Amino acid sequence: MVQLPRSPRSSRSSSSLCSRASSSRTSILSDETPPTSMSGSFNNGRNDCHCELANETGHHELYLEHARSTDGLWFGPVPLSEWQDHFLPPVSVATPKVDFSSVPALNGQTAFADCVRESGLCASVFPRAAHAVHGKDHITNLHHSLDFTLLSQELEMDHDSRRTREDLLASTLAFGAITSEDFDPCAFSDGKPDTDKAASMRGRLSATVQAIAANSYRRFVYVFVLMPELARLIRFDHGGIVYSELFPWRTSSDLVDFLTRLDHMSAAERGCDTSVAPIPSDCEEVLRAKEILARCDTLPAGVNKSSVIPRDHKGQLSLIRVFDDETKSVHRVVVHRAISSAGCFTSRATRGYYGVDLDEDIVVYVKDAWRIDSSGTAPEAQTYRRLAKQNVPHLAGFYFGGDVPVNTPVSHLPSSQTAPDVISQTTHSTHDFIREHPEYERQGDVPSASLRLYVHHRLLFKRIGRPLNTFVSTRELCTALLHAMEAHGAAFEDAKVLHRDISGGNILVDKSGRGMLIDWDMCVWLENKDEAEKIGQKVGTWRFISAGLLDDIPRPRKHLLRDDLESFAHVLFYHVLRYRPTVVDELAKKEVRDDIHDVFERMIHFDDGQNATCGRAKPSFLTGNGRFPKAFFSEHVRPLALLGLIHDLLRVFAPIYTNEPSMELCCDEDEREEAAEEIAQLRKARALSEERLHSTEYLASRFRHWIYDYHNPARPQLTWSSNDGAVDQFPPPPLIDTWASSGESRSSRKRSSEHGDSLTPPAKSPRLSAAPGLSAGASARAFLL
Repeated sequence: MVQLPRSPRSSRSSSSLCSRASSSRTSILSDETPPTSMSGSFNNGRNDCHCELANETGHHELYLEHARSTDGLWFGPVPLSEWQDHFLPPVSVATPKVDFSSVPALNGQTAFADCVRESGLCASVFPRAAHAVHGKDHITNLHHSLDFTLLSQELEMDHDSRRTREDLLASTLAFGAITSEDFDPCAFSDGKPDTDKAASMRGRLSATVQAIAANSYRRFVYVFVLMPELARLIRFDHGGIVYSELFPWRTSSDLVDFLTRLDHMSAAERGCDTSVAPIPSDCEEVLRAKEILARCDTLPAGVNKSSVIPRDHKGQLSLIRVFDDETKSVHRVVVHRAISSAGCFTSRATRGYYGVDLDEDIVVYVKDAWRIDSSGTAPEAQTYRRLAKQNVPHLAGFYFGGDVPVNTPVSHLPSSQTAPDVISQTTHSTHDFIREHPEYERQGDVPSASLRLYVHHRLLFKRIGRPLNTFVSTRELCTALLHAMEAHGAAFEDAKVLHRDISGGNILVDKSGRGMLIDWDMCVWLENKDEAEKIGQKVGTWRFISAGLLDDIPRPRKHLLRDDLESFAHVLFYHVLRYRPTVVDELAKKEVRDDIHDVFERMIHFDDGQNATCGRAKPSFLTGNGRFPKAFFSEHVRPLALLGLIHDLLRVFAPIYTNEPSMELCCDEDEREEAAEEIAQLRKARALSEERLHSTEYLASRFRHWIYDYHNPARPQLTWSSNDGAVDQFPPPPLIDTWASSGESRSSRKRSSEHGDSLTPPAKSPRLSAAPGLSAGASARAFLL
């Protein structure tokens, strides 16, 4: 079952935080200023940096969102010895004694780092107090400060050091937050009331882990929280967050034992993905990659070659070894850094890269995700192979990939290397531990079924696209939708696969202006009856899910083909209303913005925290009796071909959502006869609509008619325009730092796929999976202008 975004537990006071999170997200739509009462309070320190890079408001919003998105995924408190035995490898060296008495109760970052460094217990890593410097998240352009960090390389803790700013997050192997008891993230587990401060610390830790992982290659991350006398150890992976009981870090050897073990760990034991290796910019692989890149002519407008490998780049790049689970072979792909990333580390954590495949001699797109290991959905690589066998058109050109092995070699071995016995990277450590110890499943009201097993999955694609919301004309928008619909129809009819996540982010435009349908990780193979026939399951991206599925509480049903077809229509409606000018008056524009939110973004939660509905705004919109009636489109939408297509689509779906008149309300025989006639006509129209929606052909035929048959350059008043491209009418306020380089594109901001282009932030338009956990994988393959 899909779980909607987790509601806070009614039994703890952090509900006020999450309520405030929701209202502050709404405030972005209403131009209100979010509260900043928690900003700058995490370190409790006068040593904190408060320069513009701190971006207190931006971080405040980020922490609120992460606190909410990880609610229900914190497991504990686990007895310390049990936590250590399960999550830390043993070490044979003696634990040294370290005197922490000189570390003050407040503002102790520097003193603590000095104690650790001078003790000599960290010989293979670099312990540093980093509260006065900033590490740049190259995905969001936000900057993060860490109280204490264990680095993989020496970095100068100089506020103005560009190298430190660029490399701090990628170099962080583990980190610690130094704070007061008020900010204990898991105090509720010891019987204390949960508080806004505690929840904000959970959000801060989660956001920091996400920033580290988005800028490096991590399977899991170790964290610790130090309070004046007590501490906790925490381990984040994609399946959840497991925390220890409190322990006295000053007087016991437990913290020193943790640091000692971490110092003696291998890279894999520290949570690093060893299928990726850093390589210098002047090595043979990079030089060859640049030669291949120079010959490339397949990149779409807006994706420059410097987006793949920056010109004159002097720092390190990465060599990703991609394993193909069908041929059992490995390809080597040179990448710079991720150009897109999901907004949360827990869950799928989809990331995208532009890269150069040295074994294929082409520029490629790399999709890196943690798929849910479920009998209900097939690995995406298998789905792409199935589609290819049936020659499904308008796809992204998948050609290599699969699950990521634990022991993929990092040395530059020939691509013919085989791996007969492959063990994949998974979240078994957390998953199995919590399954064996359900008593630790205490945070949040999410049942044990919410714990999912994730498997690392990596795919290579030959075609690179730009987002649908960069269409250069409305004709290109409609053409891309038609191509995606043709791919969807062939997949359904020939390959027996239903996509189930039609969204604006999952339709891209290639260099030639052709559309392609991507991200098949939510699809269902129709022979899988248990999944295909499942009742009441909401799958997809909220904004584009059919009204029938979102408003199904009285009559839950299975996901039908017509639901995907309706999603295509919503993609068109949304992109026209959002990215083309309709009204000029500012008051009218605000009304349009609010109506877009009500139709496409609104989520009404039920008390159980597991169900939600879109309300009546979306189905009423489709009937023409709610927001954006047909008269609105007739008055404000041009060209006429686009208007004709919109009216055709509304005519198809209106009968499905129009309510029959009630015979009981008729006062006399004439009214009853009139109502009976209306009911008969409505049922006839509904039957016709349902027949037309049994396949993609009818909707595709309407697109073809208006795109091709109506295209008459000799009658410009009727035909399509060549210059009515996308212009965001309601751009969201940026969360980027004011000091971010003006040369940085917002392209890297995957948090925006179905998020950043939203009128409201992420939780208002989530992508719902066939299992719990929000993902922003919907448009990970697209760069964002």
